[in-house]
Amino acid sequence: MKRKHLGLGAIAGLALTGLAITAAVNWGSCQWYGYQTERQTKFAPYVGCMVKSRAGWVPRNELRTAQ
Repeated sequence: MKRKHLGLGAIAGLALTGLAITAAVNWGSCQWYGYQTERQTKFAPYVGCMVKSRAGWVPRNELRTAQ
């Protein structure tokens, strides 16, 4: 029984580590986009990269429709 819990803990730990790495990469790409385009950006959980426009904060993938 103890080994089963150890295996589940290891899998959960790996999943959380993967989520943390993915979040760090997404945040970094958002910051890089802001640096390249000289725009103000921020990373919002559950939404993604947000870019400041005249209309307010717009998700980066919807930016072309908002301009």
